Amino acid sequence: MDHADVRRYWNANADLWTELSRSGYDTFRDTLNTPAFFEMLPDVDNLSGLDVGCGEGHNTCLLAEQGARVTAIDLSDIFLSHAQCSEAQEPLGIRYLLANVVELPFAEASFDFATGIMSFMDIADAGWALGEIHRALKPGGFLQFSITHPCFKTSRRRRLHDEHGATYAVKRIGVRG
Repeated sequence: MDHADVRRYWNANADLWTELSRSGYDTFRDTLNTPAFFEMLPDVDNLSGLDVGCGEGHNTCLLAEQGARVTAIDLSDIFLSHAQCSEAQEPLGIRYLLANVVELPFAEASFDFATGIMSFMDIADAGWALGEIHRALKPGGFLQFSITHPCFKTSRRRRLHDEHGATYAVKRIGVRG
């Protein structure tokens, strides 16, 4: 999968993902991943941060609410439109940009920290992306990220597709109980 594929897949799902997650259906994010991520996050008050793969901006807003000056990037222009709309309604000073992490449009040593909250597993060239993030971090800066654990991509799950080939669900198979 390349960057164009990632963009195409997320753009195809961004509206529904945003609607469902903002309606409380992303229970993994809301009850487990995000609280754990922020519990481990060092103090970011008054630091400049880069949020990689910001999606519709939920976690980006949480970073800004902790006092960070956040620039957020995503490949999906549809996700960014949702994030920018939220920023316009409740301004937190977040700058949202359409950008690819493997070609960051920032000078060296631009940020105190970078985050990637459940986004790095969707990066087509994670090694190159890490190099770009390192370049954009100030000396002593840090990167914190979370990803889906490989145990959640097992042969016990199968994607279900509609008549157009679009995935509409993941079905657990061969599991009793």
